[in-house]
Amino acid sequence: MRFRIHNTWPSLSEEALSYLTKNGGDVSYRRWLGLPEDEICREIKGLDAIIAGGERYTRKVFDSADRLKIVARVGAGVDHVDLTAATDHGIWVTNTPSANSPAVADFTIGMILCLLRNIHGMARDMKLGRWQRFCGRELGQVTLGIVGAGSIGRQVIKRARGFGTRVLANDIVPDHDFAAEWQFEYVPLDELMADSDVVSLHVPLDESTRGFIDARRLRLMKGTAYLINTSRAPVVDRAALLEVLQAREITGAALDVHDPAPCAPDDPLVALDNVLATPWSAFNTEASITRMSIAAAQEVIEVLQGNLPKFPVNEVSGSGSA
Repeated sequence: MRFRIHNTWPSLSEEALSYLTKNGGDVSYRRWLGLPEDEICREIKGLDAIIAGGERYTRKVFDSADRLKIVARVGAGVDHVDLTAATDHGIWVTNTPSANSPAVADFTIGMILCLLRNIHGMARDMKLGRWQRFCGRELGQVTLGIVGAGSIGRQVIKRARGFGTRVLANDIVPDHDFAAEWQFEYVPLDELMADSDVVSLHVPLDESTRGFIDARRLRLMKGTAYLINTSRAPVVDRAALLEVLQAREITGAALDVHDPAPCAPDDPLVALDNVLATPWSAFNTEASITRMSIAAAQEVIEVLQGNLPKFPVNEVSGSGSA
């Protein structure tokens, strides 16, 4: 039996594509990001499975799906998928947790080092003919606050502890055994914001985290502190962040995530000289892409063959092998 599988993610690896094909998949490709909802509704008809990028899956989209069994998200975030609607239609939604964690953790440490030593600023000055040194801080001499000590947050903690960094963490489910092993402390969020020299965000976007780094919490931060966001842009109140950065109430920020994405060329946050902005690239390594691609492809085949997925983010009743 052949399955109609549509891939919307432009970076799907050849290994994953071959795996899908060998296991009965007829795979098509078209990027759906940015398409109107009505067009996605037309495209989704007749499909058995989707390997999904960052496009939105609304209730109307799921209402139009007449054969769909699974939306396999490449990456961890599923904030753009209506999980209730998917469940109502008996459609699995999966993600690839941990597949991009090493890449994002490496990138986060890179951003922190750039900010603490102003590497990006000095490099820019050199190209402009300016010989201007910057007296920075060592990573082992600062306190790093990790907001969200899940898969990515833990990887950042491990790397930071290798530098001898003091680490504070906040998470809705503290793992005290992990904290004892890596010698860091869980603290309330407000305490973390106030005591950290660098605050790094690693939480999923949902109704509990949307805008929870607000003006009040930003103003708890030290005037010498930095904010790092490689999670989702809306977890931070954008207007409040712009205001505190413009007023130099914190020293700077590094932002890899943006809403909308791509951001406008004249985005006022990106334009600030105390912001290090990158184009949503923390995940983007060869190894990470390979891991995410294969994990998503395996989820698709498992479900299409009547088995349970390994990493579901919703629960479909009456599914799976007997």
